[in-house]
Amino acid sequence: MSAPHALRRVTTAALAALALVVAPMTPAHGQESTNDVETARTELREAQARLAQRYQTFTDAERKHDAAQKAATQARERAEKARTAAESAARRFHGMQGDLDKFASASFRQGSTIGSMSAYLGADSPTEMLERSSLLNAISDDQLSVLERMQRALGAKRASEREATTALRTATSNERRAASAKAEAEQAYTAAQDEQEEAKAEIDRLVSRTQTLASGSSTAAPTVPGGAAKPAEGTLTSTYGARWGTVHYGIDIANSIGTPIHSTLPGEVIDSGPASGFGLWVRVQHEGGIVSVYGHIDQSMVSVGQQVSAGQQIATMGNRGQSTGPHLHFEIHENGNKIDPLPWLRSQGVDI
Repeated sequence: MSAPHALRRVTTAALAALALVVAPMTPAHGQESTNDVETARTELREAQARLAQRYQTFTDAERKHDAAQKAATQARERAEKARTAAESAARRFHGMQGDLDKFASASFRQGSTIGSMSAYLGADSPTEMLERSSLLNAISDDQLSVLERMQRALGAKRASEREATTALRTATSNERRAASAKAEAEQAYTAAQDEQEEAKAEIDRLVSRTQTLASGSSTAAPTVPGGAAKPAEGTLTSTYGARWGTVHYGIDIANSIGTPIHSTLPGEVIDSGPASGFGLWVRVQHEGGIVSVYGHIDQSMVSVGQQVSAGQQIATMGNRGQSTGPHLHFEIHENGNKIDPLPWLRSQGVDI
């Protein structure tokens, strides 16, 4: 066998052996696509969560401010009531002291050695009065009763003054906390505004990437078994994000009162009825840590514990609560984060 021919045989055998080693390590095209889709979905969830948490930082600081300010206001109200009570007790005390002075003056004119009550006591303490045993021999039961009432009035005055002082200290402390929380909230809001557009652009990019990868993968599981549904028909009038010094955690879809509202995914109704700010709402728990929220509804058509399907009517559009017109306020909570519903809906194949 010639040398070139032998070299070719050795080379061919080596390449074949290499192929046997490498081939099992190379993933199938479908498996690779599935992994890419799941990675893209994970990145999208993380981006949504980061933006939601940035907004929540502001909301938490705002709540701290409101709570501290409320506590400060209540403390100042208590201080004012206590001050008024102290002044009233002082007036009662001095009025009764005047009555005792009149008695002492009359006793002096009758030859008693008591003299002026104020001069004898020298202080505003009825306790000192009662400690003067020589005085007790010269005053009647009526005057003893006045002394006891004076003692109670003075005690009430001092207790009220202590309460007023404590309440004022509490108010001052809470006002400092409120100012600190307000500064924290303003800083968090500015940071959220600064990052909002960039974060939303990143989320939109990840949504598009996820959709592209999912459409090109024959083995990737569908995002939502059975598909998702549009929550309501109407005009998108407000979106998710920082606005007017606060955060709007959902989207608003406007239409006439009575417009059907549908569950966007299959799930279980966990709230149906009155809700602060929303008037009435419905909340539905879905798989994967998702909760959908439907606020300002006119009428609920489901009850707590009921199982609903995607696209099933659960309510009608209304104008209840803090609302400026008939609309649906729609939110999506993912693992406790109030995320932007629009890109989430897009990732489920629903465009608004």
